[in-house]
Amino acid sequence: MTSHTLDGFLVSLAPARLRGWPAPETVGDSSVWWHGYLAHPATLHTELGLPATASIGRIVEAGWRRWGTAIADHLTGEYAAVVLDARGAAIVGDRMGLRPIYYTCGPDGAAVSTDLGALARETGAWREVDDDYLADLFGTGLHLGSRTPYRRIRRLRMGEVATWRGGRLTVAGGWRPRVDPAAGSFDEHQERLRDTVRAAVAGALPSGAPAVELSGGLDTSTVLAVAAGLAPVQAFSFVHPGDPAGDETPWIRAALEATPTPWHPIDATAHATLGAGPELGAFVAAPARRIINGAPTAADGAGVARLGLSTILTGEGGDAVFFAGLLPWYLADLLRTGRLDRLRRESLRWGSHAQPRRSAAFWIRRAAVGGWWRWRRGQALTLEPFRPLAVSAPWLSPGYVTSRHLDRRPTAGVTVRAASVHGQAVLENIARGAEFARSRHVIASPGVEFRHPLLHPAVVDLALSTPWPVAVDPRIDRAVQRYAFAGTVSQTVLRRRSKPLADHAILRGFERHPAWREYLRDNPEVVRRGYVDAATWDAAVRDVGRIGGVTQLYSAIQIEVWLRHLHHAGAPTLLR
Repeated sequence: MTSHTLDGFLVSLAPARLRGWPAPETVGDSSVWWHGYLAHPATLHTELGLPATASIGRIVEAGWRRWGTAIADHLTGEYAAVVLDARGAAIVGDRMGLRPIYYTCGPDGAAVSTDLGALARETGAWREVDDDYLADLFGTGLHLGSRTPYRRIRRLRMGEVATWRGGRLTVAGGWRPRVDPAAGSFDEHQERLRDTVRAAVAGALPSGAPAVELSGGLDTSTVLAVAAGLAPVQAFSFVHPGDPAGDETPWIRAALEATPTPWHPIDATAHATLGAGPELGAFVAAPARRIINGAPTAADGAGVARLGLSTILTGEGGDAVFFAGLLPWYLADLLRTGRLDRLRRESLRWGSHAQPRRSAAFWIRRAAVGGWWRWRRGQALTLEPFRPLAVSAPWLSPGYVTSRHLDRRPTAGVTVRAASVHGQAVLENIARGAEFARSRHVIASPGVEFRHPLLHPAVVDLALSTPWPVAVDPRIDRAVQRYAFAGTVSQTVLRRRSKPLADHAILRGFERHPAWREYLRDNPEVVRRGYVDAATWDAAVRDVGRIGGVTQLYSAIQIEVWLRHLHHAGAPTLLR
């Protein structure tokens, strides 16, 4: 699953021990640690007045001197960096926070790392778990703040920069989108989208050939088609030949007919969800999806490595930036700005064309009135009421649910705010998409780098600036994407309206690997710590029909495995 090999860098900022691993790049009087990739470095060479041969370290050091805390607005890619000089240190990451950077402070100084597991081990932070972080996982399946599973370790949020001066670490900034709706016809927005996605994919291409994850969905097919028009690529797919309900092969083949590419299918039956573990025999950095998806992730990485490749482009984030499933939250904006006649017409349009069919009154009540109410209170924008945890996670301890206010957590919105209800809905989807992409790096895949071009800042900004008449249509989901990439992406895929849910694979894997069931019932840590009721949990694990929601089960399994492997952390090897 993982090892004690450092993924990226670890930097000690203790006054008596300013050092880092691996050795930094020396740039003048500065030391620079870097992890990740930088998009379009040649443009930065020109902008910063650097020679064409200037290294990434020189770009970062010059960028920090030029732009300071605004550096992430100018350096795009997926990265984390530390610049250390005589005055102190700057800790920076990409604007969307896709390459996590963690920090901890204590009486002896601070430490910073891109490797959560290494930082927890080296500082001993693994001994103190953060129950607030775990409560978010139990309640919603993810945490969107600065916490980590360890009380003494935090991470930089989107757009944040940290500085270390005079023995003190200060975090400042943070992403504050200020994007106004862009003018233009529907055709102009299509052209803008094509150009922006093409530039983002071009910036994510490595120096050698990349691999592209191809699931048969709209987003991976779009990335494949655009990437193949720029460089030689290879496609990798998981196929389910024994499961007609989950097999995407016909869609994958349709994408490949439109974009002929060397294709490498991987039989998901042999590398299934929950196919590895549950006893991993090594320290696990965090409750992360790699715990459950270890077998397919390892197979993916091994297949890429066999071809001599090291970079995989994904379609993650596409749901958010292409407005998949976006509901008419703009009705709330029409209501709050007094455009009542337009509100009436739009509600009638949704009542006539949206599926499943609902009345115009429903859209006014739930999207317009309910959306405005939720937006004003900073709550998550959801059309339907949340299911109580007594239904979605009946095995949680009632006392734990009450003490940690778990029922309130699903209603909490993201802390980043947009100026409109429609914009807030887009932003929430982007924040969740970024968190899902970020989770790939929590437990690294040795020798393989995942890149997410659809979460490039320019694509995100374009999504936020796309006006609602272009972004949302009751007759067709993702309208602007489907029209913009007609002629590039397979028409069969572009006409696609649905995909199988990952929930099916999780439950099927749980049924096929009884070792997991026995493991989760054998003196579970989640019971011992009071998170879960023993009898109800045992019944749920024995009978998958009693589990409640898959999201909560997914989180509980990850937390249980992580807790049981904490003792593998061992002693520090660097910060002795």
